[in-house]
Amino acid sequence: MENQPEDDIVLSGIDAFLPVGKAQKSILDKVDAVLEQAIEEKNPDIAFNYTRGLLGVSQISGLAFAKVIYTMSLQWKSYGRRGTFEENAIDEFGRGKKTLKDNYRVWEMLVSGDIPKEYSDKFLTMPIRILIPIATMWSQGWEIETNDWMRLANAPDPTTVRKIIQEIKHVEPKVNSLQINLESDGTIYAWKNGIRVMVGSLNVDDKDEIVQAAIERLIGDGKVLLT
Repeated sequence: MENQPEDDIVLSGIDAFLPVGKAQKSILDKVDAVLEQAIEEKNPDIAFNYTRGLLGVSQISGLAFAKVIYTMSLQWKSYGRRGTFEENAIDEFGRGKKTLKDNYRVWEMLVSGDIPKEYSDKFLTMPIRILIPIATMWSQGWEIETNDWMRLANAPDPTTVRKIIQEIKHVEPKVNSLQINLESDGTIYAWKNGIRVMVGSLNVDDKDEIVQAAIERLIGDGKVLLT
């Protein structure tokens, strides 16, 4: 049995729910077949290999969506369709104006030529949710030096990207905004209106897989700044 996830249409990796259609159902059916084969042959690598390919296609679908939004927007008059591209795209994709604008900016940044060539390929491997704040900063006209592009290209997580963006903009968080910091020893502090308060601590040194998974979930959305 050959499993070619790249031959499938993977419609995840964007940012909203999609109705379950034929393409989505065929993927889930294929997952069942792959898992069954892995059990029959007592070989988990069959499932692992398929899933790695699936994740790769899922990741690129976010960028593909950005490319579609950018390209169709520029070429909209060529289609001869009534209404604006934005109006049609909202109806067809079920996405709001902000999502369309965010994705447009991402692809606009990627093809702008502003990203040094030695780092441009790395940006193509980033999740769309990490690229959006970078593209927003870029579109606002902030000066991004070569070294900054390098740091952004090698950033390991959303938290690091957020820190780099703040440094590039030389912008400190608003005084009245709530900032949450996780120290290296696991201590959590909250800052607001210039006041620093200890919130608690996380068992960052605990080797238990459940504890580590829970901590990763808590800090993985980029809302907690690691220090």
